[in-house]
Amino acid sequence: MDNLTEYEKHLPHKTTPEEAEQKRIRQEELARRMAEKTNIPENLKFDFILHIGDLSYARSKAYMWEIWFNMIEPIATGIPYMISVGNHEFDYITGSEKDPSHGTPFRPEWGNFGSDSYGECGVPTSKRFHMPDTGHGLWWYSYDYGSAHFVVMSTEHDFTRNSTQYNWIKRDLESVNRSITPWVIINGHRAMYCSEDEADEYEVGVHMKEEMEDLLYANNVDLALWGHYHSYERTCAMYNGTCRGTYDHPGGTVHMVIGTAGYGMDHKGYMDKEWSAFRGSHYGYFVIDIFN
Repeated sequence: MDNLTEYEKHLPHKTTPEEAEQKRIRQEELARRMAEKTNIPENLKFDFILHIGDLSYARSKAYMWEIWFNMIEPIATGIPYMISVGNHEFDYITGSEKDPSHGTPFRPEWGNFGSDSYGECGVPTSKRFHMPDTGHGLWWYSYDYGSAHFVVMSTEHDFTRNSTQYNWIKRDLESVNRSITPWVIINGHRAMYCSEDEADEYEVGVHMKEEMEDLLYANNVDLALWGHYHSYERTCAMYNGTCRGTYDHPGGTVHMVIGTAGYGMDHKGYMDKEWSAFRGSHYGYFVIDIFN
């Protein structure tokens, strides 16, 4: 192994027949357990899960974390369960000395950031999850899976230009080797683009766009996955509020809001935006197939 080049070290591992059989057995067992406790068809096979913030909705009720972990156990014990932090895990107003991310509350004048964690301040989340050590703990980090590079950001921490998180995202995106991971996907909780008629949430998205969209565009980010809104929406491939290209030949990033996993759905109507390609308010999940 010591004689491998840096490129060779990052090449996909060639699976042996024994490893392939073990993976097949694990996937079949996982599918069976998931089908017993969810509405996910047993014939679907997953490599890992993305949960884009607002995890247990415990909001300072510790027993809710235990109930929620019992719910996700059939999935989380079989495959990686990757998370990003949302407002209901982290947001607080006072008590920064107990903040496990060692930060201070992100409270821009244009935001609606409050005390949505009901005093959790990210502590229960940080004690229960450990993500790849490539950025700043579970708050922001990145990882490769197959031919895709995933960047996980925290919309609950400062992401404005020249902030610590922004500069880390910039370095990470600029370091991606597209010959190894041609697909680049970013995800965070609050949405940069969503046409749901929520004035204060939309304002946050506008400022996210002003602070970060140029960075996504310059580094050809293919897909941005968001949550927060309790609905589903998919945009065209876009930049600066304008559709560019097609899904087959995109000239910008496709944004998707996937907030339909369990809490009550939003039914507040939508603004008329030409970049909105599809909307929905039904319980569900989103499956990504990544092809080389």
